[in-house]
Amino acid sequence: MYRIVSFLARHTYNGPMLRQIIVHPNETLRKTASEVPLENGLSDEHSILALDLMETLESTYPLGAGLSANQVNQTSRIFVINLEVGEGHFMRQYFINPEIVKTSTQTITDWEGCLSIPDQWGHVERFKSVTVSAYNLKGEEFTVTAADFYARLVQHELDHLNGILFIDKLKSRIYSTQELQKLEEKKSASNQTDNVQG
Repeated sequence: MYRIVSFLARHTYNGPMLRQIIVHPNETLRKTASEVPLENGLSDEHSILALDLMETLESTYPLGAGLSANQVNQTSRIFVINLEVGEGHFMRQYFINPEIVKTSTQTITDWEGCLSIPDQWGHVERFKSVTVSAYNLKGEEFTVTAADFYARLVQHELDHLNGILFIDKLKSRIYSTQELQKLEEKKSASNQTDNVQG
């Protein structure tokens, strides 16, 4: 955080700002993001980008769970997540130069959508758990093992940094938000019937 404080001392800085989320087929979404230089710590530019990503993510509606630099038209290897871990409680994390170092053998196929591909959903197969190495805002390396939706989210965002979109990995056709809602309502009604019958 020293570099951020240093930046504030030298510049007029009004805090994180919202960045425009680009949508498919913008060509930046297909670019491979570049490694962030960390030899001298995280630069002012990349610190601000990371903070802006989180600010932008938290402003999305419906609320998104992750956002990559590519999605705001930047090609640096940074993504952020804002994962709900309890009602009204969120885990905020910054991933700089992330790399998957271990995966489970088990995979799970489930629904995915994307802020850069609005109103489109589909089934994507992902590893059930992954171990990721990355750097935080202080330029410190950390490792985290993620499972289930957390793992899916990390894999989705890391794909963005490699120019890959969830529609490239579909195991189903594309569904609209309205179609998905109808399927979920039907599933919920079926479960209630099963409970009554049971």
